[in-house]
Amino acid sequence: MSKLTIRNLYRTYTNHQMALKDFKLETKDGELVAIVGPSECGKSVLLRIIAGLESSTDGAIWLDEQLINETDPKARKVAMVFRNYTLYPEMNLFDNLAFGLKLLKYPPSQIKTKVTEIAEKLGVSEYLSKMPADLTPVECFKMVLVRAFVKEPKILLLDDPIAQLPKEDRKEALNELRRLQQITKVTTLFVTEYSKEAFYIGDRVAVMREGELLQIGTPQEIYDKPMNMTVAGAMMMPIMSFTEIEIVEKEDHLETKFFGSPHIVEEEIEAILRKKGYVNKKVILGIRPDDIEVIRIEAGQENNAPTAEVKYLKEYNGKQYAYFDYDGSAFGALVEGEGKIMPEDKIVICYKNPVPLLFNKDSGEAILYER
Repeated sequence: MSKLTIRNLYRTYTNHQMALKDFKLETKDGELVAIVGPSECGKSVLLRIIAGLESSTDGAIWLDEQLINETDPKARKVAMVFRNYTLYPEMNLFDNLAFGLKLLKYPPSQIKTKVTEIAEKLGVSEYLSKMPADLTPVECFKMVLVRAFVKEPKILLLDDPIAQLPKEDRKEALNELRRLQQITKVTTLFVTEYSKEAFYIGDRVAVMREGELLQIGTPQEIYDKPMNMTVAGAMMMPIMSFTEIEIVEKEDHLETKFFGSPHIVEEEIEAILRKKGYVNKKVILGIRPDDIEVIRIEAGQENNAPTAEVKYLKEYNGKQYAYFDYDGSAFGALVEGEGKIMPEDKIVICYKNPVPLLFNKDSGEAILYER
């Protein structure tokens, strides 16, 4: 097991385009860190710099106690799997796994021993005599990973490796990756554009935007306590909605209003808002669809609670969500219970999160949580 430490990493190109900005990251021994962010946010550039395929403009990269910025790529003990990986079609799987060791000038007897041992350790010995054409897409992906592990890397870099797989195979591929990584205990960085993949596979998730690391934490930490609106809005489906509210001083408490109803601010949250000077000021409230429950209003039924009309329905992770507009903003809400809700149905809106996600109106930074 090894630890990767990145300090103040920059990558600027000749046209002054900055791919990485003061990037910092420290892994733990043997963990899998999923790095998520949109296309061209610097994820792949980061991996290429760690691997030595591209140079940084400034900053330091440490692998355990060794500074590797100027180390030859072949000497870094880093393995990388690219988005468009392939196996050599004219070789059987044994020779595919052995090929990298041959390039490193390992003697034939040692190559045979290492390939055989890693294949047994990872449970793929049955594949060694097969040709790549005999494999399913997931088996091909698995053997590409095994080929990387044969080199006994200290760090494994995966540049969106399941992007070329059919959608129906990607979960199985992620499960295979997790199984192999846990057996080998190789510290791994996994890059993806999809938060669902990052949350599923990562021990920790690192969120990137425009070359910067916005936040890193366990999937639950990122979900529960996003440090800004960018992280909150990007994480997981269905996506979060945002609405502007005002924190108002009442006689003996703070209060706010949304979905047409007053909400008393809990004492612990009130103390933070008072301390940070948000009384009688407007802030942004983040609302996840799972924070709202909706109930259909039957024909002829009267209701004084806030209501809306369902625009459309959508399903995520086996749950059904109803989408509606309220006071100029769009929201989604979890549909619970057996009663069917259809488009154009009238619904009652019930907000049920006692600890809201509040953000500064100007900076977008989280108000209730500290970095």
